Amino acid sequence: MNTPIAKHGQSFGLPHREPFLFISELVRIDPHRSGTAIWRLTGQEDFFRGHFPGNPIVPGVLLGESLAQLAGLVAFGYGRTPETAQSARLARIDIKLPRAAVPPANIQLEAAVTRMLDGLVMFDVRASLGDDPVAVGSLVLAVSGTTETASTQAVANARMHSENASGDVP
Repeated sequence: MNTPIAKHGQSFGLPHREPFLFISELVRIDPHRSGTAIWRLTGQEDFFRGHFPGNPIVPGVLLGESLAQLAGLVAFGYGRTPETAQSARLARIDIKLPRAAVPPANIQLEAAVTRMLDGLVMFDVRASLGDDPVAVGSLVLAVSGTTETASTQAVANARMHSENASGDVP
């Protein structure tokens, strides 16, 4: 797939835009199951001016946000316009940062659906530089800005796709 996200003005359905878009390229998306993306950093990004001057380190909260953006594409938004994408918000994040990421860097992002429950979609996530993890953990997205019926339908659709992939459909 390897598609630069900036070539598609709609950001593949994400509501985010520069300077708060932390995915540079989609490598692979399996809607409602998993995805892989790249976040390219040159060291010239504005947030490095203050984190930390002379010794820039990618902020852990931005690693978490980049993983949440990929998870949003996997669960609700890939290939949709902002008007038709399912709206979601980050409800919980639990990541460890075993190694600092310093620019320049091509950070590989991975997100995989692990469970769905009543308007919540849970993911295992990982960000890495080559084989070295810089963020590992889990996060939960909550369907937001929808009626209960739409929320239930979005989760049911994701669950159906997940079950079809695992062969657990009755």
